[in-house]
Amino acid sequence: MAVPIVAAAQSGEAAPPPTRTPVVRSPGNAQWEPSIARARARAAKEKKLVFVELDEPGCGNCDRMDALLYTAFDFEALLVDKVPVKTSRLSPEGMSTAERYGIGEVPAILIVNPEGRLVFLMQGFTNAPNFYSHVKHDLDAYRAFARRVDAQDVAKLPAAEALETGRELAQRRDSAAALTRFQRVSQAPGATAEMRETALQLEAEAELDLERPLAARASIEKLLATSKDPARREQAELFRAQIPLAEKKPSEALALLRAFRKTHPDSRYAAEVDQVIRKLESQGAR
Repeated sequence: MAVPIVAAAQSGEAAPPPTRTPVVRSPGNAQWEPSIARARARAAKEKKLVFVELDEPGCGNCDRMDALLYTAFDFEALLVDKVPVKTSRLSPEGMSTAERYGIGEVPAILIVNPEGRLVFLMQGFTNAPNFYSHVKHDLDAYRAFARRVDAQDVAKLPAAEALETGRELAQRRDSAAALTRFQRVSQAPGATAEMRETALQLEAEAELDLERPLAARASIEKLLATSKDPARREQAELFRAQIPLAEKKPSEALALLRAFRKTHPDSRYAAEVDQVIRKLESQGAR
């Protein structure tokens, strides 16, 4: 039989403290940062990942997602090793993030490492169980991949492994880490001509993503000078036209695209190229 509290007090025994429901002070009981930059800086210091939520004013599904996720214990557990931040996709930081990761729909949840390497991306929202199933799977897959990448000695990688991991790093928007692996392919014993050409093309793309247009131009010109593959050369010519666009040189890009259309009148990319040409002309490029 339970001892009454009064009796316990009279006998000198301390009464057990009353149980209390923990007060939830923020979503997931975590410290949310006011900006993605602040969240990444703190995540680097604390060796955590970054949890980014993008929404927009008037987004009903955003409110619905928050109501389903924020109150769940699973959400608190998810944020244990992450620094969370919430921002509007229409803010300057939100727009640049959406552009970098190809986000075109809200609500969107993005998980990255402090350097911006993609771990998980969800656009739209169906239900909480679906979200937790996908995020758990993708987190497990990323951690296995990160362990493999961290253990690599890039200077000794076989060509196939360097190309494979470089591709995945590029897909995860980690161009810096991808670039070193693409460069390794050209030096690796046993690399085939196809491997070297693929790596050189991807190397140029990584360099442009890293805002190194001169290096990107040198890589793509080298590919054009050596490749005999018509399909690869066609893609390389199109990529070459993207470089002056990144350099804010629309007239140079227009000239390259016009030359491409003359050289490849039946290209499968003709419609897209014509669309870009018309857009550049409408903006005053000559």
